[in-house]
Amino acid sequence: MKKIKIKTALVTVSDKEKLKKLADYFFKNKVHVISSGGTFKYLKKLNHNLQLTNVSSYTNFQEILDGRVKTLHPLIHAGILADKNKRNHINQLNHLKIDPIDLVIVNLYPFENTIKKKSSEANCIENIDIGGPSLIRGAAKNYKSVVVVTSPNQYDELINEANKNRNCIGYDLRKKLAIEAFKHTAYYDTVIAGWFNKNNEIYQSIKTAMPLKKINNLRYGENPHQKAAIFSLGENEVQKISGKDLSYNNINDLEIAFELASNFKKNSCVIVKHGNPCGVALDNIQKNAYKKALKCDPVSAFGGIIAFNKKLDEQTSIEILKVFTEVVVAPKFSLKAKELLSKKKNLILIEYKNKIPSNKLSIKSTNNFLLIQDRDLKKINQKKLKFMTTKPNEKSINDMIFAFTIAKFINSNAIVIAKNLATVGIGVGQTNRIDSAKQAIKRMKDNFGEIPGVLASDGFFPFPDIVNICSKNNIINIVQPGGSLNDDLVIEEAKKQKINLVFTGIRHFKH
Repeated sequence: MKKIKIKTALVTVSDKEKLKKLADYFFKNKVHVISSGGTFKYLKKLNHNLQLTNVSSYTNFQEILDGRVKTLHPLIHAGILADKNKRNHINQLNHLKIDPIDLVIVNLYPFENTIKKKSSEANCIENIDIGGPSLIRGAAKNYKSVVVVTSPNQYDELINEANKNRNCIGYDLRKKLAIEAFKHTAYYDTVIAGWFNKNNEIYQSIKTAMPLKKINNLRYGENPHQKAAIFSLGENEVQKISGKDLSYNNINDLEIAFELASNFKKNSCVIVKHGNPCGVALDNIQKNAYKKALKCDPVSAFGGIIAFNKKLDEQTSIEILKVFTEVVVAPKFSLKAKELLSKKKNLILIEYKNKIPSNKLSIKSTNNFLLIQDRDLKKINQKKLKFMTTKPNEKSINDMIFAFTIAKFINSNAIVIAKNLATVGIGVGQTNRIDSAKQAIKRMKDNFGEIPGVLASDGFFPFPDIVNICSKNNIINIVQPGGSLNDDLVIEEAKKQKINLVFTGIRHFKH
C-alpha cells in the first residue's frame, strides 16, 4: 500500500496543546491548512505565513446555529471520503472542483471535562460534538487515503514519520491511527450515553455502553503467564508513589482494602490477602491500629496489602517495615513515611484519594457474560438493629457494627469475630457457614485464646448449630441478617445459651 503525501490538512481542535509543533510542520512542508473558529485564529497567530484557509471561506458557507454547523459540508466530507484508489472518485472531485483532504486532525468538544465540573444540562448538551466525530469517522473509514489524528499525543509520531518520508505517511501508521480514532469516538459516545443514563437505566436497556479508559498494562494477570491491563470506569484518583508495577491481584486487593478502611472515621487499618481481609482494626493511634490488625492473622498478612484511611505517619511506617508487604495504600503519606518506605525494594506505595467509589455499579465477568449490579453500599447503624434476645452493652454493639461492616468485604460464607474494634478471627469463603465459623474460631484461639467477643455473619443461620458452637467457645454476642425459616429455633437456642442475638435485616453475600 503506497504512502500518502500530505498536501491538504483539516485542523479543528478543542485542545490547543502542541499546536506550535503542527504549525511548524505545516509551514516547513507547505501544507495547505483548512481550519475553523478558535483553531484558525490560534494557528494564524502562531505563524502568519501558513497557507491557512477558514472553513467558511473554503466552503463559501458561513458558520450557523451558534457554531453547531461548521464543517458539515459536502466540500469537506467529499474531500475526506474520496477513495484515491478509485478513478471515478477522483474524476468526481475534479469535476466538482473539490480538493482531496489528506490529513484530518480533530479533537472533540471536552464533554467529559464538562460533566466532571457538574455543569448545567444546557452546557453539557452544547458540549456534545457532532461535526468532530463525523470528520473523525469519515477519515478513519478512509484510512487508505487519509491520515486521521485525534490527540496531541499523536503529533510527534505523525511529524517524525513525515520527516523520515518526505512528508508522506505510510499504511501501517494510517491504520494504527484509524483504529485509535474509532476507539476515541466510541469512548466519547459512551461517556455521553452514560451521562444521559444517570438513573441506572442500564438494567432496562437492551443495549448498553460503558466508558472504559485504559490506564496502563499490568505486570501480569492472576498468574505470570496471563497478560493484563487496567481500565478505569470511574473518576478515582490513584497515584503510584514508588515501587514496581502493579499486578492484577494487587489492584483487586488494594481496592478492597482501601474501600473497607474508608468505611470508618477513626484511624483504621485493613490488611488484605488474596481478595479477603485477614486483619482489621480501629484505634486513636494509627500505629496501634496496624499492630492490632496484624495480630489477627500474621501468617496470612505476610506479602499482603495494607490500607489506611488517614495520612500514613512515620511511626506506623517503621512497624510496617518489620513485615514483608506487597502494597501500602493511603490517602496520603507523610514525607518521613514516604522516605522510609520508598527505600524498601519492591514495596509499592499507592495514594488513593477517593474514599467513596464514584462508580455505583459492581461489574464482574464470567467467560461468556458480564454481570452488572448496584454496588453493595448498604450500611447499618444501631437504630436499624433488632435485638432478638437480651440487648448487649454499648461496647458490644459497636463491635457488632464493626464486624458486620467487615463481613461485607469477605467472600461468602463469611464469619468475623471481633473484640474492642479489632478482628480476632476471620472465616472466609467456605461452602458452608459452619466451616467458616470453625475457621474463624481456630484463628482466634491460635492468636488470642478464648475471647468473649462478637461474631458477625454475612448471611442468616438456617439452623441453631452456629449458636451452639459460639456457646462452647465463650462467644456471647452474635449479629446476623436474620430471615431464615428457622429464625424462631435460632432465637430460642440463643436464649437458652444466654447469647445476645441481633438481626440486621441486611445480607452481604460476596462472590
